[in-house]
Amino acid sequence: MIRQIQEANEKINANVELLKALKKLIPNAIGKDGSIDVDTIRYWAQKATGDKSLVTEERETFNFLGKDYARLLYSLDTETVIVPDKENNKKSENKDSENLYLSGDNLEVLKHLRRSYEGQVKCIYIDPPYNTGSDDFVYNDSFDFSEKDIEEKLGINSDSESAKRIHKMISRKSSRSHAAWLTFMYPRLKLARDLMKDDGVIFISIDDNEQANLKILCDEIFGEENFCGNLIIETATDNNARQISTDHEYMLC
Repeated sequence: MIRQIQEANEKINANVELLKALKKLIPNAIGKDGSIDVDTIRYWAQKATGDKSLVTEERETFNFLGKDYARLLYSLDTETVIVPDKENNKKSENKDSENLYLSGDNLEVLKHLRRSYEGQVKCIYIDPPYNTGSDDFVYNDSFDFSEKDIEEKLGINSDSESAKRIHKMISRKSSRSHAAWLTFMYPRLKLARDLMKDDGVIFISIDDNEQANLKILCDEIFGEENFCGNLIIETATDNNARQISTDHEYMLC
């Protein structure tokens, strides 16, 4: 035990904790080889401070309509309360159960879970809407923000059309666009990351409609170096009429 600690201490320097904090705060700033992307740090520093001088040239980044709004949803604390289902809990089969089942808006539920289980979850599996156009997905987060609210909270210039476009997307309650799907997923995946242990793992089912976007989004939230693989799951035995095999879905890990 002591020898292991001594060996670990030999690798420690004054910047280890700083790097750990940076990796947790901005995971996509750390490359697969452990290198640090200073431009990414500058980008998020500019977002945090509004100081545009921090980013002086174009850089690779993943943007979509509603991203800053999604970051806002992640930052807002829940104003809901958990109400126990006393009748269900009194049933003999549930009386001594140590399981926890929460029903409600998963964005709010995740925020409640974070209060008690932040950094403690070993494994997460989610099966989000695939945004196929024929599934049940519509953007329906119930936050009543006006265009003016969006301008103020996101720091958008009043002359810009961005606030109007974001407001239109979130107020239609029927948007199935890629941007709407990403806006829906972003805060939920960020909250999932908050729940996970450092050696935790998340599995996410998806199909061709959003697989590419999901991979890039996860690289930003969890860090590209933490990508384990893309599992292929066979879902049918027939190919389509174009003779291109589409008999599978994906599970990102």
